[in-house]
Amino acid sequence: MRLIILVVTLIAGSALAAAPKRVSFEFANADVHSVLRIFSEVGRFNLVTSEAVSGKVTLSLRNVPWDVAMNAVLAAKGLGFERRDNIVRVAPLSQLADEAAMRARIEEAKFLAAPLKTTLIPVNYANAAELAQQVKGTLSSRGTVSVDTRTNTLIIRDVE
Repeated sequence: MRLIILVVTLIAGSALAAAPKRVSFEFANADVHSVLRIFSEVGRFNLVTSEAVSGKVTLSLRNVPWDVAMNAVLAAKGLGFERRDNIVRVAPLSQLADEAAMRARIEEAKFLAAPLKTTLIPVNYANAAELAQQVKGTLSSRGTVSVDTRTNTLIIRDVE
């Protein structure tokens, strides 16, 4: 397990303060965890890696933005990242996709389980039946709108 670090230089970004730092790296058979730790130091973020992140990487980069370099390393190893505040979590793309799908299913289940709220909106100076079509476009998939023509009122049922 030999790690050769020939050059690690940080070159200040251009005049733009928001521009990412430019880096130059020369690594041969470096552990992916070590390379990611260097990126976390350069990018000033906290790093969490999955157990499935492993392997070696060889790279030779000259004067590239650190985030572009990190994305290249992640892509070469089939990895992705998820950022929450100042914490970056690195895991295989398949694991991140599975977690995103699970979160989407949970959100969908919450949406389907949410109670419907009924709102009565009396309409003045217009016909409620004509407004109902416009209101339908703003409702969720579970929402309904009906009209009480006797009182010229919109009856809207939708999730809160």
